[in-house]
Amino acid sequence: MKKRNLHAANFRKVLELFRDNNGQEAEKLLKIIQEDYLELYNENKELRSQIKEVADILDLAECMEFDGQKYWIDEDSEKSGPYCQVCYDRDGVLIRLQERSKHWECYSCQNMFVKMPTGNVIHKSRPKKETKPLLRLYS
Repeated sequence: MKKRNLHAANFRKVLELFRDNNGQEAEKLLKIIQEDYLELYNENKELRSQIKEVADILDLAECMEFDGQKYWIDEDSEKSGPYCQVCYDRDGVLIRLQERSKHWECYSCQNMFVKMPTGNVIHKSRPKKETKPLLRLYS
């Protein structure tokens, strides 16, 4: 896209051309100014759209929670997901994982994520070994 200067000097030039009864030149310059305006308008519209997209991505990133294997979206205390960590980290795409009995599965990249126990998990400790008395090598 070629850059042109859309500023007051061009409008002043159009006014001078009309005052000098040079309407054809004034019309040509007005068409150029109009084309420049439309290019700037479309560029501005595209940039605003990109800014909104980036802002939406940043908002989403603030709501993302990683549990060590997969992502969850936590908005206003409502959790949704889980989403594939591989697809999100690699491509920036949220792919909802499909729940199976012992794992979560991603239909996009075919990765599987083992279900980990959460919350009220009782950890069984090993039985204590009986300690034997120390052997005295020297008396």
